[in-house]
Amino acid sequence: MKEESKKELRELKVAISIVVVFVLLATIIVSIYSRVDIANAFQITFTGILTAGTGGVLGNVFYAVMIFFTLGITFYIFEKVIVLLSQIGTGGILMRANLSSIKDHYIVCGAGRVGVNAAEKLKKAGKKVVVIENDCPQAEFLKNRGYIVIEGNCMNEDVLEKAHIRRAKGILACTGEDNINVFVVLTARDLNPKIKIATRVNDQKTMGEFQRAGADIIVAPEVTGGYELANKIIGNK
Repeated sequence: MKEESKKELRELKVAISIVVVFVLLATIIVSIYSRVDIANAFQITFTGILTAGTGGVLGNVFYAVMIFFTLGITFYIFEKVIVLLSQIGTGGILMRANLSSIKDHYIVCGAGRVGVNAAEKLKKAGKKVVVIENDCPQAEFLKNRGYIVIEGNCMNEDVLEKAHIRRAKGILACTGEDNINVFVVLTARDLNPKIKIATRVNDQKTMGEFQRAGADIIVAPEVTGGYELANKIIGNK
C-alpha cells in the first residue's frame, strides 16, 4: 500500500475511533442522567440522534450538539473512504480478495524479463500466478496487466507468507542475483517442504548450491539460450 493510502487509512481509523468514543461518552451521560443501564441508554442516545432529540430525556440542545458533531465526523469519514478507494482502486480491492483465497498457485519472484515471461507463460496455461516485485513502477505495470502483485522483497519471509507460499503449488526464483535466488529456494523449502521450486541461475558455478538448497529445477538462461540458438541453426528440434 502506498504511503498516501496508509495516511488516509490512519486518519480514517482515528475518525471512526472518535465517533465510537463520542457515542460511548454520550451513552454514559444518558445512563447516569436517566438512571438506566447502558443498553437502554444507548438506545435512547441513538433514538435521540435520529429524531433530533424529540422526546429526548436531556433536551434538544444536547442532541443538537450530538447530531452536529456526528454528522461532521460522518461526512469526514465518507470523504476519507472515497479518497482511499480512489487510491487503492477497484483492481486493488479485487486483487486483495483474490489473494486471500488463492491456493495451488505459482509464485514468481522477480519481475524482470525472465520473470515476466515465466508469469505470462503460466497465465496462458491457465495457472494462478502471484508476482513478487520490489520495483514500484514494474509492480504497477503488472497490476495493470491483471496480475496479482505483492510489492516487497522476495527474501523477506513475511512477503512470501503474504503470497501464501504454504498453499502454493510452485515457486520460481527469477531474479538476476544468485544470492537472492538461493535464499528464496532455501526459505521456500523451509516454509513449504512439498512445494515445487524452479530457479534461475546466472553463474553455473553456483548450481551445486541451488541443488543443496532444495531446488527441483535449475535453469541457466544464458546456457539454454545458447543451446537453443545452436539447435535452431543446425536444424535440430
